[in-house]
Amino acid sequence: MFDNGTVDRPDKGDELPSGSSLLRGQYLIEEYLVRGGFGITYLARDSLDRRYVIKECFPGALCCRVKGDIQPLSAEVADKYLSIRRHFVREARRLAKLDHPNIVKVHQVFEENNSAYMAMEAVNGEDLLSIIDTAPARLTPPVVVKALRDALIAIRYIHELGILHRDISPDNFLLGENNHLTLIDFGAAREQAGKENRALSALLAVKDGYSPHEFYLTDMLQDASSDLYSLGATFYHLITGEAPPNSQDRVVAVASGQPDPYKPLDGGDWAYDRRILASIDRALELLARDRIATAAEWLDLLNQFAATTMPDVVIEEGDLTRVISRLVEDTNQHVHQGMPGDAAQQQSKRKRRRGRMVDEAQDEGPKQLVDIFGNPVPDIDAWMREHSDGKSPKRMHLMPKKRAKAAAEPEPDTAEHEAEAAQGGGGLSLNRLISACLPGRKTQSQTILQNVRNQT
Repeated sequence: MFDNGTVDRPDKGDELPSGSSLLRGQYLIEEYLVRGGFGITYLARDSLDRRYVIKECFPGALCCRVKGDIQPLSAEVADKYLSIRRHFVREARRLAKLDHPNIVKVHQVFEENNSAYMAMEAVNGEDLLSIIDTAPARLTPPVVVKALRDALIAIRYIHELGILHRDISPDNFLLGENNHLTLIDFGAAREQAGKENRALSALLAVKDGYSPHEFYLTDMLQDASSDLYSLGATFYHLITGEAPPNSQDRVVAVASGQPDPYKPLDGGDWAYDRRILASIDRALELLARDRIATAAEWLDLLNQFAATTMPDVVIEEGDLTRVISRLVEDTNQHVHQGMPGDAAQQQSKRKRRRGRMVDEAQDEGPKQLVDIFGNPVPDIDAWMREHSDGKSPKRMHLMPKKRAKAAAEPEPDTAEHEAEAAQGGGGLSLNRLISACLPGRKTQSQTILQNVRNQT
């Protein structure tokens, strides 16, 4: 079928031009989208004007386009190209049976132009790699953690069906409305395969920074932990802004006794639960036996973290009104509506209380002054002249009648001190004051004060 020579690549690109038709006019190519190791992706419309994404099997390392058809670059790689095309069709048919909300749906599989194609649903969204470059602020910790959980749910689903994705990276996840995550591009997906297919996969599907070292080799087992390594590398990139070191460079460094160039997330200054960061570090272990073994195990860890951690309260702008409404509703559960007129009645009661207080203060009138023995003092000036002995009158102990009795009873441990202080000071002494008020008693001050207490 092929000669022993090589096919020269055309000067123009290998993509199908816009307006090209496929499957006898059922699909019309609108534009080229992206090119990967296994194929080229286009945006197309079908005969009913519905949008689809079409993936063309095109292992660029082995083939090129000649007058619309795909041709191997040489006879030496012809068998490899045919093997890849058969693999593409087989896996596309298997993927068409998948039904999961986080996995792109395959609508149709067909062969044409010496190649193979799969028509998939057109998912509205932007791939994570583009978001990292153009809108990194969108990748908040809550969005990233939710995306990690959604990705693990999708990967657990395909792993339980015996499928390895083998091409997990930021550009193969779409983040759509409401931050819904969709896993796309299963061009490198396969079941457990023989040594030859592993060699082809190593040639076509490895991505530096995302692929574990076993993807570069033909004699090493590839299992669920291999996909999880790629997933860990993807989310390492989302958190730090750059992909982790190439796994091959890490192997060389460790084998030569040098430190692993990988910088763990755990312990870094990142606004994430440290346990989530540690789980990503564990998924990125060099040796498969040290990694998280399955997507189910990783999901269990995330569930444990969520159950034992108070989450940060993050209110999205669109949720603010809903949160406020919920708070008001919760508060109103403890508020009971009053009867009509309750407010007016309460206000009237407060006014009446204030009025009574004012009336009572006015009813009391002026206070009657008394001396320390409770005797009324009708004329303060005359009383002070009577007891001043011609000296300058000093401030006397005159007080309202209601306080007189309490004032006339000094504390036992201070009575003697007050009497002595009065005797030693100038002006009117306490003994003289007592003598003036009670002229028939000529006892010591302490005895007089005791008699006063007994009288009262």
